Amino acid sequence: MGKDMALDTSMATKVVLQSYPEGNLRTSDFAVEQFPVPKVPDGSFLVRNTFVSVDPMLRIFIDKKPLGSSAMPSLPLGTVIPGAAVGEIIESKHPDYKAGDIVEGRFGWQSHAVSAGQGVVRVPQSLGGQENALGIGGLPGFTAYIGLNVAGGVKPGQTILVSGAAGAVGSAVGALVKARGGRVVGIAGGAEKMRYLRETVGYDAVIDRNAPDFAGQLAAAAPEGVHVYFDNVGGPMMAQVAPFMAYGGLILISGLMAQYQDASAGSQTDSLPAVLFAVMGKGVRIQGFSQYGQDALRPGFEQEISELLALGAIKPEVHIVEGIENLPQAQVNLFEKSTTGKVVVKVA
Repeated sequence: MGKDMALDTSMATKVVLQSYPEGNLRTSDFAVEQFPVPKVPDGSFLVRNTFVSVDPMLRIFIDKKPLGSSAMPSLPLGTVIPGAAVGEIIESKHPDYKAGDIVEGRFGWQSHAVSAGQGVVRVPQSLGGQENALGIGGLPGFTAYIGLNVAGGVKPGQTILVSGAAGAVGSAVGALVKARGGRVVGIAGGAEKMRYLRETVGYDAVIDRNAPDFAGQLAAAAPEGVHVYFDNVGGPMMAQVAPFMAYGGLILISGLMAQYQDASAGSQTDSLPAVLFAVMGKGVRIQGFSQYGQDALRPGFEQEISELLALGAIKPEVHIVEGIENLPQAQVNLFEKSTTGKVVVKVA
């Protein structure tokens, strides 16, 4: 982007879907384009985005057949990638929002967006930096909060196991469990991530998912069995964990990152028997959940996170990538480099 274009306040920047991914995601599946800053109709407002979120689940929304079926329509080519973002309202014709408000919503991968307010939340100053509204104080943190609520809270004597523990949701789960006085075990890959989980997040034990003695490490970390398995990964990992579930345990399906790039990942091995043995023999329950329809939990979530941040009980790890044009590479890196914590892109 040239100097003159960068200074042209009448133009905005967006990242659109250029081609449907075939196999692993590539930066060439996206295109960075300029467009006029949109006009604001009555009942709407204009947001200038500050940070845009990079999330693994976006991968499934840009497939030609999302979730491997025709149940969800594919995103038309040329459409702005529908990611979450946080920014400042710079013009408003909406009765409930005013210029200067800091808000978070699915404004997409673009520098400017018009919204009528659906799904938009104001960002409380108590979250600290605006980037936290996309991490511990946003969708990843809210996902962790909802999952723990579905599980009935953090109970004394329980062991909560988390896969993808070094990611944005996994690290939020660990931080919340520890802040509530619980015991949490994480699954991650690599010495750097394992050290981050122990020293920064405060996980009680961390298991190397690539270790040849994975089963032995899990047995040692959960001698009484796993009471709640917070699964962010999916794939064959569930079958590896199932035999170590405690009687009456709960498997929470939060994400399927192992299958976002390839829905058939691990399909050459039939993992169902191990899971069914746990369900039948140990009364294990499997439950999926999402943030949709959970707005009643948001005030309690914001209050708890704000208090924990103020006390220093949660130390969010946020990786900031500079420049909206680097969004495609940041998304690819989620799968190829698997950065710890939350990844956001600073728009300008």
